[in-house]
Amino acid sequence: MIRSFQNIAADFGVTAEGDTVIDVFVELIRGIKKKEGPAVILVDEYDKPLVDLLADETAFFENRSLLQGLYGSIKAMDADLHFVMLTGVSRFAKTGVFSGMNNIEDISLDETFADMTGFSEAELRSNFAPHLAKVRDKFGFSEAELYRLYKSKYNGYSWNGKSTLYNPFSVISSLSEQNFRNYWFSTGTTSFLIDLIKEQQFLPEKLENTETEDLVGNSLDLRNFPIVPLLFQTGYLTIKETYYDDDFRQYYRLDYPNEEVRHAFLTQVSGAFLEESNMSVRTEAKDLREALRDERTEDFLKILRSFFADIPARLHIPKEAYYHSLTYMILRLVGVSSLLEKETDKGRIDAVIEFSDKIYIIKFKFGQKARVKNLETLAKQAITQIQKMQYAEAYQGNGKQVILFGIGFLNKRISGETVVL
Repeated sequence: MIRSFQNIAADFGVTAEGDTVIDVFVELIRGIKKKEGPAVILVDEYDKPLVDLLADETAFFENRSLLQGLYGSIKAMDADLHFVMLTGVSRFAKTGVFSGMNNIEDISLDETFADMTGFSEAELRSNFAPHLAKVRDKFGFSEAELYRLYKSKYNGYSWNGKSTLYNPFSVISSLSEQNFRNYWFSTGTTSFLIDLIKEQQFLPEKLENTETEDLVGNSLDLRNFPIVPLLFQTGYLTIKETYYDDDFRQYYRLDYPNEEVRHAFLTQVSGAFLEESNMSVRTEAKDLREALRDERTEDFLKILRSFFADIPARLHIPKEAYYHSLTYMILRLVGVSSLLEKETDKGRIDAVIEFSDKIYIIKFKFGQKARVKNLETLAKQAITQIQKMQYAEAYQGNGKQVILFGIGFLNKRISGETVVL
């Protein structure tokens, strides 16, 4: 790093000497001030030296200590500086990175800058009209269909819960290729995030419309860093709504910004829990979708059994929520409209899966080996509960076939029962 600062000094024709990185940095800034006037410091991805080392606590804290010193020295050079701006993904304020630089202003959630880091709807339409027209003509879309698709796949990022933005990288990649691939995968995901989810046995079915008052995370224990703030900071969750309680404490309702991010996250987490490649997970999930679409429920159960059979024993959690979560992730991977625990006037439905011509109403039933000896009994009990609670009433009369689907789980064994209305 000393050599890097000295190379910058040489570009400006100044000298930067010293025994430490901080000494050289200070000499660089003051040398520029004397020759050119107050300096401007722009730091891109300030958090990269930390994010890349989240799995190595020793190296993480070594880098943090170095950054603390550098950022602390900036405060002492106010008179030598015109402007300082740092950008990054993760917010490490609570880990003490900026303990010596307490005069900075965090604009991450400042509404004044909420529309700064992405393409607005107006910008997309006005700046990329010729490119959008090519995509529209290639696929034969109407203009309304084209914008609806772009919005569902690449829009949705918000820092105030009001205005939303498009991901510039995904939009430009899509327009360049004239395609609708999932470009989020190519940006990569830190292995630490996936490892942390596995370690904490964090099951993501509750992430949709989750609520929190903490978007920073206040733990210095990296292995127990709260998952939800980390997912917000890394872009997997975004703000859908903000509100205050009676004591004026601010809360945030978070969700996936769009289908591209949802698909990327669930694919990677499913692969991690099943210890399979992302490609394998996506292929098997596609087979699941086709089985349901064609009403081949036995084939659906067969594929689902193979998923659960592959779960390593150390990751297996014998709880009903675990089966809910993994089934939810698998179904969501292929865009099936699956709503876990959908609220009705009769109670909560475990899942509703809707196709163009049919609707599945699903109930999961979890059993313990000591209590249930007949696996098929669980599936029958699930069907009985759907019928007793009259969950199908809300979906009848719309011209679509309604299929009741009871699924029983007993450890890693699975059975199913269907009733067609």
